[in-house]
Formats: sequence, C-alpha cells, structure tokens
Amino acid sequence: MKRNQKTRSALFCSLILLGLLCHNRIWAEEGPKIKTYSEVITLTKDTQTMKVQAECVSDPEGFVYLPSRGKLSVKELMVKGSELKKPMGEDGKLKDLPYFRIQVDKPNTSVTVSLVFEGKDIVKEKESRLGETYPGRVTNYTRTFLNTTPVDIAKYSISLQLPEGKDIFRVTKPAKFEDLKLSVKGGCKQILPKAASVKAGSSYELVLDVCEQPASRNVAIWIVCGGVAVFFLVKRKDLLKKTSKNKQD
Repeated sequence: MKRNQKTRSALFCSLILLGLLCHNRIWAEEGPKIKTYSEVITLTKDTQTMKVQAECVSDPEGFVYLPSRGKLSVKELMVKGSELKKPMGEDGKLKDLPYFRIQVDKPNTSVTVSLVFEGKDIVKEKESRLGETYPGRVTNYTRTFLNTTPVDIAKYSISLQLPEGKDIFRVTKPAKFEDLKLSVKGGCKQILPKAASVKAGSSYELVLDVCEQPASRNVAIWIVCGGVAVFFLVKRKDLLKKTSKNKQD
C-alpha cells in the first residue's frame, strides 16, 4: 500500500514538473524578440539602399518591434509566418526608445520580416584624415547601427557593397582582421564583418577608409609582384651556380 502511495506521489510530482517546464517554455517564447537582424547595404553614386531581414517573435498583441527607421522611406515590406494587420508599419516610442513596428495576426509567433529602405546617410561619407594619398583620394565610410528597440538583438550582421570603382583601403572597426570577410559581387567590393549581438539601446559601428580604384593600380601591383618574383629567381640562380661549383671542387 505504501509502495503504491509513493508511486502515485512520484507520478504526481513528475506531472507538476512537466507542467512547469511547458509553462516556462511557452512564457519564454512570448515576445517581442529579435533573434536575427541582417542588413545588406548597396551604395551607388546616387542612392543608398538597405535590405533588412529579421527573424522575430511577436508579442501577445501581435506587434513586432524593429529599430527606428529614422528618415528612411520604406519601399517594400513583407512578412512570412503570419499576415500583416496593416499594410505598413508605424513609428513610436517605448521606454524612451524610438521604434518601427508592425502588427501581425498571430501573437507570440516566430515571423520573418523583410524590408527595403532607401535614403541618405545610411552610410555616412566624409573626408578621411589620409586625404590625397596613394592609391588615390581616400574617404571615410561609417555605418552606425542603433538598436533602438526595447529588446536585445541576438545576432546582428551587415554586408556593405561599395560603389563601382571604389576599393577598401583599411578597416578601423571592427579592429580584429579575423572578424572580416572581403568578397566581390557584381564587380564591386563588399565587406562582411562577423555577426554580433547588440543589446537594447546599444550600437554597432562599421568604420572603413575607401579609396579610388584606378585601372593603373592593378597594373602597378602586378609589376611590383613580378619584380619581386624575378629578384628571387635571379638570387636562386646565383645560389645554384655557387652550390654546383662547390660540388665540382
């Protein structure tokens, strides 16, 4: 009899524990949250375009909070995983932090938001301290991302594509070289720093100096590399002659 009572008590406790775990899991999924937030910025001589993709969790009212858009205009807005209640988002403030939010028809739900912004000063350009120097006029590019939402961004990433004819001269932020990835897309240079978490109210900066990319620059690099290669070949030839002569002696 006592054994049966112990078994029932253990089963009852297990059910309570399971219920608590399920409750905590449901509570943990309640939003708002921003799991990932990625920016792809394309710069041309005339325009600046930014494509944003964010994986978020809506709050109990179906709101999804995103960083403030400032003076940027929204060209496109799409949502996967739920339906928009309104065709466009709205600006507001929460805990003294400005936000841009949308409302979907499913509360506490994971959704993917895709946005396209256009405007000025997404990336700020100014004269670099290097000024007129080789390999051409150098300017400073700064992208300052502000997480103005009341929630943390678990994983923020940025991809910056330079205008045609521009090259990366040096990167100031992030400082660690291993955190950077350089590539070419459509003939234009682009930089992809390593993803980072950005707390609510905090910021992330990408700072780099950009130079002009004249056609003569690539030719000059090949001439220098070729000269170095010839120098080492001549040195190696002299060394082989000396070694051969020593063996004959």
